[in-house]
Amino acid sequence: MLKKVALVLFSAVLIVSCSRGIAVAGESEAIPEMTGESVYGLSEPVDLDEAFSYVFGYMFASSTGIYGDNIDYQYVARGVLDYGSGASFFTQDEMNGIASMYQRERMAQAQQQFDEVSSQNERDAEEFLKVNGQRNGVITTESGLQYEIMERGDGEEADQDSVVTVNYSLTLLDGTLADSSYERGVPSVLDLRNMIEGFREGVSLMRTGDSYRFWIPPELGYGLNAPASIGPNSLLIFDVELLSVEDADE
Repeated sequence: MLKKVALVLFSAVLIVSCSRGIAVAGESEAIPEMTGESVYGLSEPVDLDEAFSYVFGYMFASSTGIYGDNIDYQYVARGVLDYGSGASFFTQDEMNGIASMYQRERMAQAQQQFDEVSSQNERDAEEFLKVNGQRNGVITTESGLQYEIMERGDGEEADQDSVVTVNYSLTLLDGTLADSSYERGVPSVLDLRNMIEGFREGVSLMRTGDSYRFWIPPELGYGLNAPASIGPNSLLIFDVELLSVEDADE
């Protein structure tokens, strides 16, 4: 039953165009005739098999988004129908070759896009830091880290090997809030030895009760290894409130 319903589901895109016919290059064999109730006339599933069959088709179709916007759903449906009938435009070896070629092409496009975004982010960071470093109150360290003291405390000093409890927010250059302990409502306990270089250096300048703002250049942040939500070579803007300091365990 699952196979039959899946075949019908993936044929749904054919329903609207069946009256006009569908052009399929290099193949004269007719598309298997649809029988029974129209897919779009189906009522809501009434049992688990039907419900799962619907979800299976829906989730499969939604997963094609990872391949970009150039998926032709008419050919997707034709492929499903041909599999069910044992027909095919291509041999198995040809299909393997097409899949490999498509994957290589998509990977090349993704790499090109990654490189373009990375280069643009790096240029934006450099231009911003050049101007920001000239503002009153902004200090630039030898490494290129920039910081501003927002509030002074008088507690224990941190160092680069400390375990610290902090409240913080991470904002990107375009104003996007990427992360925040304030949003979660719970301070974060962090081992500075495991943090990115710019954050580690910045917090080591603080003492309990301090609030600093840090501008961390890409080379002191995530660089090319940034999470997708942040982006490669992004400038990182941290607002950090140091709540407590502990010595790290050996």
